[in-house]
Amino acid sequence: MARPARLTKAEMVEKLEAVFKENGYEGASLKLLSDVTGLSKASLYHHFPKGKEEMAAHVLAHSGAHLQKLVLAPLSEKSAAGLQASFGGVARYYGGAVPICLMNSLLLGEGRALFGNQIGQAVAAWRKGIADCLLAEGANKPDAEAWAMDAIQRIQGALVLCRVTLSRDPLEASLSALKQDLTEWLETD
Repeated sequence: MARPARLTKAEMVEKLEAVFKENGYEGASLKLLSDVTGLSKASLYHHFPKGKEEMAAHVLAHSGAHLQKLVLAPLSEKSAAGLQASFGGVARYYGGAVPICLMNSLLLGEGRALFGNQIGQAVAAWRKGIADCLLAEGANKPDAEAWAMDAIQRIQGALVLCRVTLSRDPLEASLSALKQDLTEWLETD
């Protein structure tokens, strides 16, 4: 009987990500993680000696790299165009028919203690990046910070509604409204 093709570490992490998104840290059992990768529990421990915590850390790092590339990097332009590009990146980052936020899922239960600081830093960087774009376009600091927080709240709220409705429509509607709000804000200034 032929052995199944070996997965690269990156392929394993991509498969593991789906389990952590769907089930959170506590709900991601070794059985589910084993099933999704097609690897035995022993093989998983061979690749991730610290177990589930190490798997989740790799998944979070992988997802964080995508967040950096698609959502945060465009904000470094510190312009309305960069912010618009970031909103486009949000749509790609939260892909799939029913987008799920890994950061949100990992903050449930024990995951908060393990990954809360790291996730908080990512959200703070996202918020600052949005605010910096608005400041560069002439907003005052309190308005820019409030708009940035509102934008993230609207996106995260939409992601909750995506899970409720089993559709990506709430996220698309939220991003469309944010883009329109930004355009209107720029036209009034």
